Amino acid sequence: MRFSKFTLALFTVVFLSVVVVPAAMAANDPCKVLTAEKFSQIMGYTATINKTGSTGTSCFYQGPQESGGQFMILTETASGPQADAMLNRRGSSPPPGSGLIGGAYRQGSVIFSVSIKSGDQAKLQALVAEVKRNLK
Repeated sequence: MRFSKFTLALFTVVFLSVVVVPAAMAANDPCKVLTAEKFSQIMGYTATINKTGSTGTSCFYQGPQESGGQFMILTETASGPQADAMLNRRGSSPPPGSGLIGGAYRQGSVIFSVSIKSGDQAKLQALVAEVKRNLK
């Protein structure tokens, strides 16, 4: 019986520290910073949010015939050389030949990434500008 109470208490502490606390501390909800409506308007097709794949730090958009993209908040407290390293690290943009374009970007202390299934840099830059406008 003691083992069960200990296990329940441990699970509760881990759950609260991993799931509830970070969500409460996050200032930006990615699916509200870049809504499906705005994503659709910029991309020129109707997109929906993939609620199964999206989390408290990322939002995935699905469009017709395997089109879509993602927006992810990497950190909201970037500063100094670590921030520059996050922006310039290997893997901060999709690999060549993947059919995706995107990268890591910064707005104040927030570092985020955007990638889309497209080759249109103007659309990517419009999404990045929209995200920057809406970040707190």
